[in-house]
Amino acid sequence: MRRTTLKFRILVALVLIVSVTSLMFAGGVLLIKARLEATIFGEMVAEQMHVLIGQLDEGTYHGDALFTGWTFHFGDAVATLPEAITGLAPGSHHSVVVGNLRYQIEAGAWNGRPAYLMYDVTEWEQQEHDVLLMLLYGLLLVLIVAILMGLSATRAILAPVQNLSRRLTQIEPGQTSLRIAADYAGTEIGQIAASFDKYQERLEKFVERERSFTAAASHELRTPLAVMMGALDVLGASAQTPSSQRALERISRACGEMLAFIEATLLLSREESSQIDQGSPADVEQLVERCLEDQSALIADHGLEIVCDYSGAPMLHEPASLVQITISNLLRNALEHTHEGRIEIVLRENLLAIRDTGEGIAADKLALVFERSYTTKQSGTGLGLNLVRRICDRMHWQITLESTPGEGTVATVRFRD
Repeated sequence: MRRTTLKFRILVALVLIVSVTSLMFAGGVLLIKARLEATIFGEMVAEQMHVLIGQLDEGTYHGDALFTGWTFHFGDAVATLPEAITGLAPGSHHSVVVGNLRYQIEAGAWNGRPAYLMYDVTEWEQQEHDVLLMLLYGLLLVLIVAILMGLSATRAILAPVQNLSRRLTQIEPGQTSLRIAADYAGTEIGQIAASFDKYQERLEKFVERERSFTAAASHELRTPLAVMMGALDVLGASAQTPSSQRALERISRACGEMLAFIEATLLLSREESSQIDQGSPADVEQLVERCLEDQSALIADHGLEIVCDYSGAPMLHEPASLVQITISNLLRNALEHTHEGRIEIVLRENLLAIRDTGEGIAADKLALVFERSYTTKQSGTGLGLNLVRRICDRMHWQITLESTPGEGTVATVRFRD
């Protein structure tokens, strides 16, 4: 059902009420008029018929004594009448059409033969049609007046609602402890305003809890990571075997990625309008190589062939932490779902594409992969691709997934030009 505005629904309701009421009133007037005519004319003609039959019985009937518009047919004169009259049953008949005229007819009998008294009511019927036409014009006028009054009434009815809507629109996200119910006290809108105040209060408490948790989590996570990275610097300064040195570098890089993840989640939790610290340009090729090095063990375990096509070298003016999280999650997702296959990584000036020959994704599941908590892995959390989508939305990148079950999947990110 197509949605319509509240103003339109109120206007239609008012117009329908006025129109239906007027139509019922006009119909009632016409019905009463028709019944009164039938009753009055019927009784009048029936009474005159009784008088004329009595005159016939007494032999005092004179046809010239009938009033204008009255005709009395009996005896042989009945044969000259049309079938529309002779076919009538005994009794009163209102508005019988004969040619261009209408008659009130009383069908009776005299000396066992039919007799008909006819009264010309054509003029009365024409007056009834004129009254009907006048009522129709009146209904049209009432409809126009109802529309005009309805428009005025809807403006008056909806003024408080529109005022409340404007007031709510003017509220900025940063405004706290703002309450509006007092401005609409004693009105029906006041109930809506009071409900909004309650919702606003709950929302502010929820936001405050989220901010407190985010700040606390950030502080508590950064502190041990800083300690770990300091300890790694101390260990790295001393002589190490090549294998130990590589392990320390990987641990240091993992700690750095953890710090980057914390920064990214904090950034995504801010308002959309918040300024993002761009930092130095992010070298996408370098970040891809770093992610491949971090995932070297998984690549070896799955027996994968890695093909890199770096036809372009994107340098993005966005935080490197966000770019790295995007690449890392897309690459890890491709690696985990591909066994003894091929992973192709394509770089262009404003594009990153990761193509795998893995199991693929069914069409009915493809639209769900970016949803939070959706995962096809037993131990998965479903947060990786959801985080990627949130980053792309925030940075205004375009991400698409194309997949064919049994053949593989292509994840493409188009960066801003």
